[in-house]
Amino acid sequence: MKTQLPSAIILCALLLVLSLHAFAAGNQTTHVSSSGTSHGASNASALLANALGTRYTGYTITIQPTAVGEAAPTAALLSDASSRTCSAGTMAVEGETYLAAAPVLRALYPGLAVTEQADTLSAQGDDLHLEALAGEAYFTVNDRCFYVPRFVQAAEGQVYLPLDTFAEALGCTPSTDPTTGDLRLSQTGAPATAPVYPEEDLYWLSRAIYSESGNQPMAGRIAVGTVILNRVADPAFPDTIKDVVFAPRQFSPVANGTIYHDPDERSVVAAKLCLDGVREAEPCLYFNVTTMYSWADRSRTYYCTIGGHNFYL
Repeated sequence: MKTQLPSAIILCALLLVLSLHAFAAGNQTTHVSSSGTSHGASNASALLANALGTRYTGYTITIQPTAVGEAAPTAALLSDASSRTCSAGTMAVEGETYLAAAPVLRALYPGLAVTEQADTLSAQGDDLHLEALAGEAYFTVNDRCFYVPRFVQAAEGQVYLPLDTFAEALGCTPSTDPTTGDLRLSQTGAPATAPVYPEEDLYWLSRAIYSESGNQPMAGRIAVGTVILNRVADPAFPDTIKDVVFAPRQFSPVANGTIYHDPDERSVVAAKLCLDGVREAEPCLYFNVTTMYSWADRSRTYYCTIGGHNFYL
């Protein structure tokens, strides 16, 4: 055995040298396009992006606003590998800035699978799952709902989301370049994830919202949920959602049995948004249908009307 040991060591060393040589040669290989441009560095970047998937990368992107429908789908690397620039359409909706979402997603997450068809947007990756539909009052990121009071918008085949809410959902901080006026999004955290809601709270809140306002717009559903949560917080009322809902002579669905009906998707979303802190008719403790003259009309201070309900302090 002693006489065979040096030979075995030499053989292992030779195999190691040959392996290292092959690895180095593979890394030095470049590919040349028909224009004669070498793409060795870009291939390495692509491999790195594939390895990272859609995970949080800490990019800062500079967004060069363009006219609606003229957004470029690709992002260019700046001199700093952690910075990118992309073109994205912007629009103003009642004074709020909206941003074409797909180009921004592609710039921030090079490995993300983004699908956009007319009024729908879907993005799928390791750490990011986004769904948005034009005309809805919310979009989702990793199953967390984000309220869009002025609705998800669509124009020229692109889906637009409100800048500040979109940035929050992606874990980004928006800013404006003081020299050029270009928008910037800096990844200062990971994308949002869905909270774990107390089961009983979500169960009864979604059913109360559905039975009281299942035919109302999202703002009206959230306003009903707001009243219920305001009562929970008020010492004059019971201190749980279920007890508020089932308090004597307070909610007609308890009396007629519709409180037990399964809620639709929008009512569940409204309940989740309320539990996340979203509010409509924020200070109100009472509501009633607009077509009915009630005790609240006589005894409480009118605050606002949303959809088919009046809300009172």
